[in-house]
Amino acid sequence: MSEEVKQERSVSDEINKLGKQFSEVIRTAWESEDRKRIQGEIIEGLQRFGDEVTQALQKVAESDTGKQVTTQTERVISDVKESGVADDVRKGLLQGLDALNRELSRLSERLEKEAKAETETSEPHDPGI
Repeated sequence: MSEEVKQERSVSDEINKLGKQFSEVIRTAWESEDRKRIQGEIIEGLQRFGDEVTQALQKVAESDTGKQVTTQTERVISDVKESGVADDVRKGLLQGLDALNRELSRLSERLEKEAKAETETSEPHDPGI
């Protein structure tokens, strides 16, 4: 038994060492100049990308086509609100989710009963008790 304890302790010690070394590697990588340089390049690239997208969206919004799309979108949103479609969709979604939850609950109960029955049949019974 003492051999098992030594093996367990040895495995535990090795896992502990691995965790410490892994932490050190991560810390060293995080503090490296390469990581800082790459992070700076990524930030700068994302900022330029954001600026380009913003400019493109502004140009589209200012164009006649962009203005038409905005007007049509606003009209569709208004029509959907007025028609009650959104409320109908919400009610239908809630009913569907409720039904799904009930069925999942039934399935869970059935699986628990089956697991319990399986456990009871696999346990040895002592008729003398």
